[in-house]
Amino acid sequence: MAPAVSFLPIITTDNALITQLSARLGSGWQVVPASTVTPGQPNLIDLREQIPEGLAAYAEQVPLVGVVVDTAGAAHVLQIGVHEALTVAELQPLCLTRAITSATIRWQIDQTRRQHLAEARAQVQALTVRLQNEQIRDPLTGLYTRRYLNETLDRELRRADREQIVLSVALIDIDQLEQVNWQFGRALGDAVLQHLAGLIGRQVRGGDIFCRYGSDEFILVLPRVMPETAFQRAEQWRLSVAESIIRPGTLDLQVTISIGLASFPRDARNVVELMSRVGEALYAAKSAGGNCVRQWPGADRLLSQA
Repeated sequence: MAPAVSFLPIITTDNALITQLSARLGSGWQVVPASTVTPGQPNLIDLREQIPEGLAAYAEQVPLVGVVVDTAGAAHVLQIGVHEALTVAELQPLCLTRAITSATIRWQIDQTRRQHLAEARAQVQALTVRLQNEQIRDPLTGLYTRRYLNETLDRELRRADREQIVLSVALIDIDQLEQVNWQFGRALGDAVLQHLAGLIGRQVRGGDIFCRYGSDEFILVLPRVMPETAFQRAEQWRLSVAESIIRPGTLDLQVTISIGLASFPRDARNVVELMSRVGEALYAAKSAGGNCVRQWPGADRLLSQA
């Protein structure tokens, strides 16, 4: 049986080095010129005259043994990424075998270290995302929180003012949630909140901002939605809720919602006014007996004065 031949890719422009190395190593080695590193096995790279810009990237792919002028050059290239270094005089079979073995071990250690570092970074990133979501997402409903609303509404209002567009806001209150909590327990009340968040959430359009505003209130910010369109959409939400049945366990439960609406710039010029007036609109809906939609009561007066 013929002895196995070890292939040795070498990145060099010095053909004399390839010839010299082939003669020294003998028939047990086959020196193969390469333009870039050859994956899957150790590589030699000629660093006597210049160090390529991609040396660090090469060293991540394969074990690298650098060919250097002297021991001072060896210390330098080891610092910048090569796993082992030999002078031309040291390119003998035994020295080369030892260098390749050492380079392979060091490369494997580096690979393991890089993998652990990547895993740690991924864990940190996942934790960061989770913490951010916990700050802006309500854990019960998955909707944005009031904190997120406070950060976002002012920005959306400034954009609406800058672009001269309408922005409507809908404040939604569950009419019977306190009674549900009292009669059946808070767990059922939580099921109602989740049901409504999902039901209305499926009707939310791109660009809408849906938040849990209070214990039994939701708020929808509707950029580029005229008051008339906001009213139509709010009626759709109200009807879908009133007609839906919540089935937590063996119960069949129905609830209704009241919705107040206000719009920029018709009803308000800033966040404080807008939130105040959508609150007044919701109060008007509740005062009317609930299960209805009301625009801000002062809107008609403003229109008549225009």
